[in-house]
Amino acid sequence: MKKIITTSIVAIALATTMVSAKDKVIGTVDGINITEVEANKFLTAITPKGKKTILFADLSKKDKDSIVKNLAPGTLIKAKALKEVSTDEKEQIIANYWMQKKLADFKATDAEAKKIYTKNKKSYVKNKKQLTFKDVKDFIKMQIKQKKLVDSVMKKAKVVISK
Repeated sequence: MKKIITTSIVAIALATTMVSAKDKVIGTVDGINITEVEANKFLTAITPKGKKTILFADLSKKDKDSIVKNLAPGTLIKAKALKEVSTDEKEQIIANYWMQKKLADFKATDAEAKKIYTKNKKSYVKNKKQLTFKDVKDFIKMQIKQKKLVDSVMKKAKVVISK
């Protein structure tokens, strides 16, 4: 269990939401609360699909201590990030995260990528050497997905240019 906790802790802690006042505090790190809600979110995240999630309250004292100790680094990282990252950087991070998440909803086929490669073959050169379709296929497919996402966002958008 400790290995699973250690490898997953930072990502889970960064993904947890802000703590509400009624959450039970199960530990602190540098004065920052670690709550039972956060521990249960973590336990849910590491529980294999189809298995019942064990709640923090049902764990042994040893496992509870392990969870708190392993949530501590992620809690500190999240607190430092929230404190040190500017508002502009936070907005950009959120936009990038949202975009990455939404890109999974869009598909790009090999045929679509091949068509673009063939049309723009001369632009796929590195060190004066022509890159093969295989070399650039994933890059082109990502560009296709990004374009589809932007097109879907802009489809109903109303752009007004001020005079």
